Amino acid sequence: MTGNSTYLKVKGGKALRGEVNVNGSKNSILALIPAMCLGEGEGVLTHVTDISDVEAMQGILDEIGIQMACENSIVKITGNLVNSELSKQYVSKIRASNLFLGVLLAKFGKAVVPVSGGDKIGNRPIDIHLYVFNKFGIRTETIDGYVKCEATQFPYKGQKIFLRFPSVGATENAMLVASAADSETVIYNAAMEPEIVDMAVLLNSMGVKITGAGTPVIHIKPSAAKLTRTVHEVIPDRLEVGTFLFMIAATKGSGIIRNVIPEHVMSVITILGDSGANIRAEDSNIIIDASNCELKPVNVEALPYPGFPTDLQPFASVYALKCNGKSSIRDMIFPVRFNHLFEIGRMGMAYESVHSQVTISGTQKLTGTAMTGTDIRMCASLVMAALIAEGESKIYGLEHILRGYDNFFQKLLNLGADIAVIEDEAEGITIKSKCI
Repeated sequence: MTGNSTYLKVKGGKALRGEVNVNGSKNSILALIPAMCLGEGEGVLTHVTDISDVEAMQGILDEIGIQMACENSIVKITGNLVNSELSKQYVSKIRASNLFLGVLLAKFGKAVVPVSGGDKIGNRPIDIHLYVFNKFGIRTETIDGYVKCEATQFPYKGQKIFLRFPSVGATENAMLVASAADSETVIYNAAMEPEIVDMAVLLNSMGVKITGAGTPVIHIKPSAAKLTRTVHEVIPDRLEVGTFLFMIAATKGSGIIRNVIPEHVMSVITILGDSGANIRAEDSNIIIDASNCELKPVNVEALPYPGFPTDLQPFASVYALKCNGKSSIRDMIFPVRFNHLFEIGRMGMAYESVHSQVTISGTQKLTGTAMTGTDIRMCASLVMAALIAEGESKIYGLEHILRGYDNFFQKLLNLGADIAVIEDEAEGITIKSKCI
């Protein structure tokens, strides 16, 4: 199945019950670390999740003169930017590395950054990012796998920018670049994700004046003084929340998800509630009980926030297997993001697919088998499928889970899952990252 012999052994059929404490948002952390680099002095991020992507980010910072220390879910950032170019060693590992284009442009007016890596979930062009840079009078070209940018005037003037699509990364890069402009910038059709708001809160505390984050129109007024790093608490990971909610519901279990901002996952709460699961939010907790529920089919469409997240689409697809009747799953963000279904087909799953939409009839019997995940959410969704299947499954590609989830396997064990990481010492992966 794979060149790496480490796998997760899963015995299906057990309902998940218990509590999950949610970690800091992966997507926020990977945007906040670059943003913190724009300032001076010591910066501190708290509630940082222990994932391998943070370790890769540390390697990137080393190349540009920034020191990052990680301990006990706290990241401390010191040092000053000294280099406007990055190598491929770490950039190729994470998608968020493209934010260093905005950081280096804001600092030096020029940047050379390799085309970023990350999950292979379909076409993920950076043309909107380059469009943003061009609006600021920054020349861009992509040569030999590197994106090279240089401002024709530095500092550049603030701009009015309309994004043809509310790209999260392009919105973040626009905010970073605008932080160093000589006048106000306005972003129209901006992404509205909570991670955008989290970055705006950090930049504001450093000295930038940003209003409208979380709405389609964001105003950025740069600071006349140098930006100063500060202390910032990372928001909870809404994608981890959704992952465990779907897993508990699909196994007909019950539990409490703690350290949540319920407003960030209203689409998930609504879908699960409408399908028949008993679910409610109380302060920073979400309580779910699907132990005695007849689940109805779901109609899910992945859209930009506040719509249903594309990252949770694989879990909604697996959940549909436990719902009586025909469910419809559509992904308008990454229309080809259905690779998990090919693998789950090895378990006997049947579905119909037309363009960006699949139809899944429930309930279906799945039989345990060996499967391989090739991205973060796909791999986790294969674990979810194994949890509801009969018999034993082997899930390969666990290194992807380590990129996006902290302590994932232990959290499943705490919920009562019958799982074990089977690791070959010669070829196995590192289950715990080195950073935190």
